Amino acid sequence: ITSDPCTVLGVISTMGSLVSLYSMTALSVYRGNRAYSISISRKIFTKRLKIALAVSVFAIYLLAASVSIIPVTAYFESYFVHSIRYDRNPLLVGILDKEHLSMVVEAYY
Repeated sequence: ITSDPCTVLGVISTMGSLVSLYSMTALSVYRGNRAYSISISRKIFTKRLKIALAVSVFAIYLLAASVSIIPVTAYFESYFVHSIRYDRNPLLVGILDKEHLSMVVEAYY
């Protein structure tokens, strides 16, 4: 059983974890490239590097937001989310999984 606040908290939690994971990956790749590259100039913050950093940060947040939000959208809900949602329907609140729900529906119809 899910609710809107629970879904929002799940998205925020997932997005935070993914931003951390993607940032660590990007920083590790950057550090590896930097360690093996001898021809890079001594200037650390060139204009090109600032633009690349901004694009990387934007891409990390965009990817994390996409992976966090897409599974809870109505179109993809049956592919990703393994819960049942009852919007303002107190009749079926005690049914916690899809098996029991299908048995109840078959018994009444």
